[in-house]
Amino acid sequence: MHRYHNYSTVGLLCLGCFWFGTFVYQNHWAQPESSPPIPSTTPVAIPVRSLAGETGALDAGNLKHPTLLLVLSADCRYCEQNAPTWRELIASIGESKTPPEVLALSLSDAEDTGRYLEANALTVSVLLIDQAGLAVLGLRGVPGTIALDPGSDTMRSWIGVLSESEVATILTWAAAN
Repeated sequence: MHRYHNYSTVGLLCLGCFWFGTFVYQNHWAQPESSPPIPSTTPVAIPVRSLAGETGALDAGNLKHPTLLLVLSADCRYCEQNAPTWRELIASIGESKTPPEVLALSLSDAEDTGRYLEANALTVSVLLIDQAGLAVLGLRGVPGTIALDPGSDTMRSWIGVLSESEVATILTWAAAN
């Protein structure tokens, strides 16, 4: 009987350790799950800076063309994971008859952003934003991918590393415009 009790205790401890390890991995080290696109109201103006440091605003309310925003930070590991997907997305969008404009909004400084874009072969126009700009977009962090339609007061946002289905949704949006 005493031997059975010891085996039961060891078994329960093993199960507890396995559960705790899984819990810690999922909450701290696993790739975040991508959330569905979040429709929200398009901000009237997004405060931005050019790479030269000139301040201004991206007038999201008066766009002339559909626009895809890639919101990133040069030191974000999830942005790094998302870079190949963004690169493929940009290439696929470019094959459309009337491709939407693609613009990167970076939380990093001009030098770090330039290095990030070059290292990841992302050839897009870029503007710099700060935490206030991120808040205007309704984002708590990066990476973010945002689809804006001209004349619409709704924007669609995907937060985190894009999944294949999310890329397909964005490509469908791009082809419809």
